[in-house]
Amino acid sequence: MVDALVPDPVPPPADAQNTRDLLRSIIQQLSSRVKREQLATWFRSLDVRRADAQEIELSVTSQFVRDWLQKNYLGVIQESLLALGGPKRKVLLSQRDEDGFDSLAFVQPAAVSAAEEVEKMMRTRDARPTPPTPGLANSYPAATGVPSTRRPGGQLNPNYTFDRFVVGPCNRLAHASALAIGENPGCAYNPLFVHGNVGLGKSHLLQAICHTIQRRDPKARVVYLSCEDFTNAYIQAIQSHTIDAFRDFYRTADVLVIDDVQFLANKDKTQDEFFHTFNALYDAQKQIVLSSDRPPVEIPTVEERLVSRFKWGLVAEVEAPCFDTRVAIVKRKAAGRGIELPDDVARFLAERVTTNIRELEGAVIKVVGIAAITDQPINLNLAESCVRGMPVRHAQVSVDDVMMLITTEFAITARELTGKSRTQTISLPRQIAMYLLREHTECSLEDIGRIFGNRDHTTVLYAVNKIRERAGKDRMFKELLEGLSNRLLTRSFR
Repeated sequence: MVDALVPDPVPPPADAQNTRDLLRSIIQQLSSRVKREQLATWFRSLDVRRADAQEIELSVTSQFVRDWLQKNYLGVIQESLLALGGPKRKVLLSQRDEDGFDSLAFVQPAAVSAAEEVEKMMRTRDARPTPPTPGLANSYPAATGVPSTRRPGGQLNPNYTFDRFVVGPCNRLAHASALAIGENPGCAYNPLFVHGNVGLGKSHLLQAICHTIQRRDPKARVVYLSCEDFTNAYIQAIQSHTIDAFRDFYRTADVLVIDDVQFLANKDKTQDEFFHTFNALYDAQKQIVLSSDRPPVEIPTVEERLVSRFKWGLVAEVEAPCFDTRVAIVKRKAAGRGIELPDDVARFLAERVTTNIRELEGAVIKVVGIAAITDQPINLNLAESCVRGMPVRHAQVSVDDVMMLITTEFAITARELTGKSRTQTISLPRQIAMYLLREHTECSLEDIGRIFGNRDHTTVLYAVNKIRERAGKDRMFKELLEGLSNRLLTRSFR
């Protein structure tokens, strides 16, 4: 049997090379028969497992994708094979373990543009470890049993301060409550629970609280970390028999700030430990600050006793920024790099990116970076060339948008989507539609239930959580959701 894990310097065996050539030809044929979005959604992990004169076995890394290809794209795959010439072969589809393989690399251009060079530079910059922040007690090395006050790569970003946070109607409540906590921890709102979609500034606010408290009281023990780090530290403490030191470290903090607390889902033991840590800090009137990508009641499989505690203080949502706020953010990000953007450029970028501050900052970085590399003046023409190909994102998504996208993508009718059928080909698209409505519209669980035939809100919550849970386990399914969300936000399905 041919070993597929051949080191890069050694050329692959002839039959493996032939398999890759065959896959390349199939992907190129598919790219001329299906839309780009469909190719990225359904064929990204496609690989040739074996091929002979009678059969060809193709594999993907998701059972869901395998089933969907079998139902909807088998004919297209057979057409692509016939176009290559040779004998007519039976197509078999199978599932393999996740391996990170990307078949779309076979249709990517080899040339690297100036914009890609800038992005590569930015990725390299972001990958560099940040120098430790003195005095920030945010790490617990359970193996030694001695808490540390500094940890490379996990400390505060010096740019995430209140004076660099752009305030607008979308985040005014969250900003005001965070500022109050920074000035008077343990008294204003305890706990503070900040939630919102990715890239809207939640981590900025949390770290600004830490900066403010550290500046006002350098002796304060401020513990800032992600929920994943808390979980890993807890597991390591159990394995190294230092659980008492772990508990003493976290339960005696003056301020505990945990980012992405939604990762407590499906971690029963960690939830129990966090419950007791929360109680110890709350009873001692120590400040607790949490963030999540969803409200407390929508975090799946989190115990009710924790959810109720998350709501004891203030729950504040961070929403997508309005146009004026986005313009201010663009100018602020450019000014941070010593550049004053022309008003028309700032407004253009704010129009092109509407839902994610990180993407907005990325657009600014690209414009400034390419101007520096190519020695061009920053004007509207340069900005347009820099973001060419970047999808235009629209902040407002309607119920009709979601329903049209799902019925088009999954080839079902609106009547089937909102009906009572429980077959997999209908129920799964229905659950995805509920998820997208919850993520991208202002519809409540009750509103979504009414859209789908007056279903109970608990049914909708179950569907949303099930889709989120599946996305956490299945990379291809997660990419499917991200692709659908992107098409929804850019209206590219119309």
